[in-house]
Amino acid sequence: MLNGGAIKGIISDGDVTAWTLDKNADTGRFEIGSALGDSVMTDKQGRFQLPIKRKASGWILVELRANGATRMTCDVVPSCFTGTSSAVAFGETFPLNDHFRLRGAVNLSDTREVYLTPLSSLAVALAEAFDVGFSATSLTRAYAEMESAFGLQAGTLQLPPPDLVRLNGFSGSTDAVQLAVINAAFLSLVDGDHWQSIEEVLTDSESLIRDEGSFSSASDGGNNLSVESVMLEAAVLSEGLKSEVNNASVVATLDEVSTRTQAYYAVVAGNGSEADTPSDNSGGVIVDHTATLTWDAPLTRMNGDSIAMGELQGYEIVYGHSADRLDNTITISSASTTTHTIENLDSGDWYFAVRAIDTEGLTSPLSQVVSKSI
Repeated sequence: MLNGGAIKGIISDGDVTAWTLDKNADTGRFEIGSALGDSVMTDKQGRFQLPIKRKASGWILVELRANGATRMTCDVVPSCFTGTSSAVAFGETFPLNDHFRLRGAVNLSDTREVYLTPLSSLAVALAEAFDVGFSATSLTRAYAEMESAFGLQAGTLQLPPPDLVRLNGFSGSTDAVQLAVINAAFLSLVDGDHWQSIEEVLTDSESLIRDEGSFSSASDGGNNLSVESVMLEAAVLSEGLKSEVNNASVVATLDEVSTRTQAYYAVVAGNGSEADTPSDNSGGVIVDHTATLTWDAPLTRMNGDSIAMGELQGYEIVYGHSADRLDNTITISSASTTTHTIENLDSGDWYFAVRAIDTEGLTSPLSQVVSKSI
């Protein structure tokens, strides 16, 4: 018997099947083989018990596919965009289309329990992209690389992630909550603009793994999938979840998850943000007429209420030669873009500030003013 769960929030009534992983004698690659028995359906908590009818050992692949009855719980505060005309509230469910799938792999020699999440699906996609395919070495390496990419402790992808909608009374590890929050962040990326559904986000994520051989650390544009964009959503979500629980120990756990997530987001967001002073071929210094600004997305409104990325329209940068006269304006139309380089600045002192704009057109106060001398 193989036990497990499908959690991105909870996925109920999904079809789960286990497959052998066999070596192709012609190519030398390990590929998906035959089904290890009949499929089963996940229950209302996303759990499943899958009988394996014939003797199996080593690594196997486990896959969930949606059918006409499959539903997912929105585990994003305060609501989820799902490709429908209106958002789905936190804790409510919505249907998944037939293209939705989650995959995971498990070594039956070690455990008979497996959890299917977006991160496990990316690990499987990464292993599949390796030259030898689904070998034991590839799968072990892929799981470790995915954990490292998202700042998780070794072995975290094998933990049972909790249901973020029902955290009160949870007594598991902080690592498990952090895993659940990062997985939920993939649903946060659905904004009705760049991605219309969780299916699109996961399909594009796996395509990125196959095409690039990795999941990019930092964004090179406002709309790109990256560890940076996922961790930004996770940081916002970990703060917002605090308003949904009343258990002091769970709030403390979320505080720790928030601290970890924001710290790791700062690391990946800072990759490549500092450049050496450019010089010409003769060794002379070239004057740099640019200023690169980096800021954090707001996690709360002025009244303390959490704000989701889907509620943000973008940002406005204002700048000028005086801190009291910031008369130049640049509009950033993507909420996930948190860095911008201003070019062609003339000599002198320049002062900069940024404000957030929500989808209703409300603006935040200006940030602290910073300066740079050209």
